[in-house]
Amino acid sequence: MGYKEAESAALQTLLKMKKEEDKDDAKRKKVGYLKRMKARLEFKISTEASSLSQEKDIIRKINEINQKLNEALAGVRLERKLGFVSKDIEEYKKAITEVNSKIAELDTKLDGLYVNLRKSLGMGNWQNKPQKPKKVQQPQQKEINLEDIVVIKKKESK
Repeated sequence: MGYKEAESAALQTLLKMKKEEDKDDAKRKKVGYLKRMKARLEFKISTEASSLSQEKDIIRKINEINQKLNEALAGVRLERKLGFVSKDIEEYKKAITEVNSKIAELDTKLDGLYVNLRKSLGMGNWQNKPQKPKKVQQPQQKEINLEDIVVIKKKESK
C-alpha cells in the first residue's frame, strides 16, 4: 500500500511536468496524424517495389515518426498508469477494511470463547475482559563496569 501511494505521488508529479511542457496539447493532437503516417509508410514498404535507398529512407522516416509518437504518447501513458495505480490503491483499501472487520468479528468470538473456557474451568473473573497480570517489579541491576571484572596488572618500572 505504501509503495503504491509513493508511486502515485511520483506519477502525479511527472504528469504535472508533462502537462506543463505541452500546455496546448499540440503533441496529443498529432497522435492520430503520426499513426496514419506510420501506417501509410509501412504499407508503402510492404506493397511497392522500390530501390534499396528508397526503402532505407522510408525506414528512417518510420523511425522518426516512432520517436515523435513515443514523445506524444508519454503523457497518455502516464495518465493511464496513474489511473491503474489509483484503482489498485482503492482495491487495497477495500480489502484492508474487509480484513479488519473480519478480524474484529473473530476477535469478539474468540473473547467469548475465552470467557466461556475460563468459566468452565472455574478460573478467576468471568467478565468479558480477562484479568491482566499484575506487573511485578524487578529489582534494578547495578551497573557493572569492566574495571570491576578485569584485574589490571601494572608494569613495574626497572
